[in-house]
Amino acid sequence: MIRIYLIILSSVLMSLSFHPIGLHFLAWCGLVPLLFAVQDVKPSTAFKTGILFGFLFSLFSLFWLVFLQIETNIKILLLFGLILLFLYYGLYYGTGLLITSKISIWILPFVLSGLEFVRGLGEIGFPWLSLGYSQARYPLVIQQASLYGVYGISLWLIFVNVSLFKLLKIRNAKYATLFLIIFCLPLLYGALRIKAPNNEFISIGIVQPSIDPNLKFTRAMREETLRRLINLSQKCTETGINDEGNAYDLIIWPETAIPIFLKSPSGSQTRVLDLSNRIKTCILTGTPIYDNRDREVYNGAVLIEPDKGITQEYRKMHLVPFGEHIPFDQYCSFLRKIDVGGGHYAPGKEYTVFETEKMKFSCLICFESIFPEISRESVINGAEFLINITNDGWFGKISGPQQHNDMAILRSVENGVPLTRCSNTGISMIVDKYGNILKETKLFKEDFITSPVSTEHTTTLYQIFGDLLPIVSLIFTVLALIFKSTVHR
Repeated sequence: MIRIYLIILSSVLMSLSFHPIGLHFLAWCGLVPLLFAVQDVKPSTAFKTGILFGFLFSLFSLFWLVFLQIETNIKILLLFGLILLFLYYGLYYGTGLLITSKISIWILPFVLSGLEFVRGLGEIGFPWLSLGYSQARYPLVIQQASLYGVYGISLWLIFVNVSLFKLLKIRNAKYATLFLIIFCLPLLYGALRIKAPNNEFISIGIVQPSIDPNLKFTRAMREETLRRLINLSQKCTETGINDEGNAYDLIIWPETAIPIFLKSPSGSQTRVLDLSNRIKTCILTGTPIYDNRDREVYNGAVLIEPDKGITQEYRKMHLVPFGEHIPFDQYCSFLRKIDVGGGHYAPGKEYTVFETEKMKFSCLICFESIFPEISRESVINGAEFLINITNDGWFGKISGPQQHNDMAILRSVENGVPLTRCSNTGISMIVDKYGNILKETKLFKEDFITSPVSTEHTTTLYQIFGDLLPIVSLIFTVLALIFKSTVHR
């Protein structure tokens, strides 16, 4: 019975580190009760313990998914899917503890960080709740992501928990010293890495119209949506003028800001182009894109330049599974007949770097920001900063919006570039290349923020090597298993 209490305690502590109440430090010790629960148990018991922990941890952290603002018939399917999702998380932790019970507790950081990497791969990849994301609000801690990415932070966190567990269990100077070294080294690196930006700045405005997603696509709301976007954009221009007489170099609107095909001629398109011309500012906006050649609809973004109109576009590459499409529907056409409640979009195929005379940037649409490889590839292709546009109104007001928002922060540190985020209902923010939040909006508030953004960017080891650490961790785990089984023959 004590084991059950320890599992519940551990899942609660780790879950609280992901909630927007400022207890992110609980991840430094949240796994310790779990480690006490699995000490000296059989491998089968460790596996079951991990499944239960993973189920409860994901349940307590992702319970807000139950309140997604979607159609009732889809919600019934969602509830069934969530049970499978929580069990899916449990299998990863069960596998991790099973392997650990066969080798050593010190293998756990390598196993779990490697499995987190695996969980984020492919069309149905879902890296949400990777442990490293719990530290997004601690700039000193997350600088290590510039070396080996978010999965490296997960590995560090698990090492911190394991060394603390050993210290509490054995209580000697050796483990106290080990704990302090493991804990403090990344903080020292972070303090040495963070520096003041230089004077290479561009002026950016972010518009948060706060439109109810359930009403956004109605004909009656289109005019109000466009009115808010134009009004807030004009307010941006009133906050200051740059050296060339333009209010701002770029104004950003959220994902599918206007629920029309903005590339097609219409009264709305004319008003948006006129706005860009009048305020002499580029506008990046999300919009659905219809391609006449393949007769497909894409979730996209377009850049509007003053006196030039729509000049460049990006088509979202990683679609939300079961929200924007059915996974693998491009291989099985009958899957496209299934109603997913969010529309059938086709995936884009090319990384886009938007380029003007003053800036180069890439756009991450919605949850593309949670996949490190997309941001890394964009920066490798020449992006000097990243922009994330999204519509998180479906998530409600609990913890989903901040979890999604905080994951984007790591992309700036990993790649050494600033990031701006524009969300329909919030959270919108401006982040420097060190993950420091310069400005941030409140949820479900009609608002705008403006700020000079340094375009200074730094080449990081992560940008060069990518997710090498979790791959090496997986290889090390396999070799350790082989060695262990060979020794015991």
